[in-house]
Amino acid sequence: MLPRSILTIFALAVGTAASAITRANVTCTNPVIRKEWRELTNAEKAEYIRAAVCLRGLPKAKYADIDAVTTRMDDLVYSHFALNTQIHFVANFLPWHRWYVKLHEDLLRTECGFTGSQPYWDWSIDADAKDMPNSPLFDPVTGFGGDGKRTDSYEPGFQRCVVDGPFANTNLTLAMGWPDMNESGNRLHCFTREFNGGEGNDENGDIIIGEMQVGAYNSAVMNTIYAFDKFPDMVNMLEGLPHAQIHSVIFGDMGPATSPNEPLFFLHHANVDRAWAKWQGRNATRLADYAGFQDSDRTIPASITDAMPILELGDTEPIVKDYMDIQAGPLCYTYSSM
Repeated sequence: MLPRSILTIFALAVGTAASAITRANVTCTNPVIRKEWRELTNAEKAEYIRAAVCLRGLPKAKYADIDAVTTRMDDLVYSHFALNTQIHFVANFLPWHRWYVKLHEDLLRTECGFTGSQPYWDWSIDADAKDMPNSPLFDPVTGFGGDGKRTDSYEPGFQRCVVDGPFANTNLTLAMGWPDMNESGNRLHCFTREFNGGEGNDENGDIIIGEMQVGAYNSAVMNTIYAFDKFPDMVNMLEGLPHAQIHSVIFGDMGPATSPNEPLFFLHHANVDRAWAKWQGRNATRLADYAGFQDSDRTIPASITDAMPILELGDTEPIVKDYMDIQAGPLCYTYSSM
């Protein structure tokens, strides 16, 4: 069985600090406020979930030659999967995912009539309470449903499914990816989660959920991240510890590179983005602080003027410098808690 903890895989090299950022000539005078899920009204929660379900029901617009891509959401999932090594544990991890979450938010609005803004999930709240399995994000009525459950099916891919909430197995069958990181390829499967505490199985063979490793993403960890002076050190810990552990402890479809199959992916990454924005503090020096390497082999130094790969998701590759400030360039939003 693949080890649940992936703490040992994070490594983003320290590079040379970037030069001062050049901002796009766009004025952001009324930034949209992204709220924590618990701050939303039930009507706002229902509106976001409606739009998220909608996007998964629309036909694909990209990747005509990829049979496994069938829905509009698959367009995003496939891109994240295909670009895996170019957007993780490299310098552009944060700006690329900032662009990606914004694209998702825009698609919800333009293609599904979404009227709100992208919410975020501050998992440190659940970690501090040491009650991650009972987070309101997993509520079957006002959230995203809970842990996957064993089913009576003998069909591979449908033996452990999320059985409640708006994305339950009766409502969502996935064609992209496979929630078993030991096997590659795309196969039809139900939407699944596999909560775990990284402690293996009990005497009955059931996964030990425990506290779900809350020590990896609580307020103490976040405060350590905020205390770093330089971008490479900050992102090294942010990506490798709280970010990676949330993927690991939810597991199932949240585990492999097709993790945008998990509807919580975008709330999770909005919180990662919020952490970066909080660290930046809209400080001129930190808004220009970008360094590291473009590749996992650490052979190509990264620059704030680098273009970011997006495959078929857009006509023009976004530039890192345009995604350094959430209130400048093509962006105009803030977070309710910074």
